[in-house]
Amino acid sequence: MDYQSLKASIEQAPFTSRIVLDRLLLFVSAGNRVLPEFTPYLDGATSYQDFFNALYADDAQKFTPAWAEWAALKHKSWLPRFAPQLAIENLRLKSDGVPVQFGTGLFLAPTGSRDSIASFYVFKQGAFNAQAAQFVTSLGGSFACVGYDFAGIYGIYYYCGAVVLEEWEADREPTPSERS
Repeated sequence: MDYQSLKASIEQAPFTSRIVLDRLLLFVSAGNRVLPEFTPYLDGATSYQDFFNALYADDAQKFTPAWAEWAALKHKSWLPRFAPQLAIENLRLKSDGVPVQFGTGLFLAPTGSRDSIASFYVFKQGAFNAQAAQFVTSLGGSFACVGYDFAGIYGIYYYCGAVVLEEWEADREPTPSERS
């Protein structure tokens, strides 16, 4: 496969995916050529799906925008491919989000799913490809979430039934809450 074949394959894709696929093509090409770092994924590819699946399978590419865009487009389960500081899976929810308690306030961090079971991950800054997740907001100060106390500034993201916190600036490491 070459650039023209990749572009033609994308042009045959369903219309609903075409905008994202055109953006993906921009991430991996310049002019009428696939960038040198992405040409190995053309070998053996017969369609854009083969090409982007090969790119996605390579952990060396997991911090690139193309990898993130493909993961999001295909709803890939990418969270296990990164090393979280804290991971709590299969949380049972009583609401439409993971409760974050700060002072007398409560924030429901969305999961991106209507399911009553969610996962919760905390990553150091830059330890996952934030472009693959949906950014919600940032939260600073002291707060409690899923049985842990946090102090600092965190970015809050969601992806396919998971809430992801990215530590931007921590006053201390997350600690188990003393409240029951």
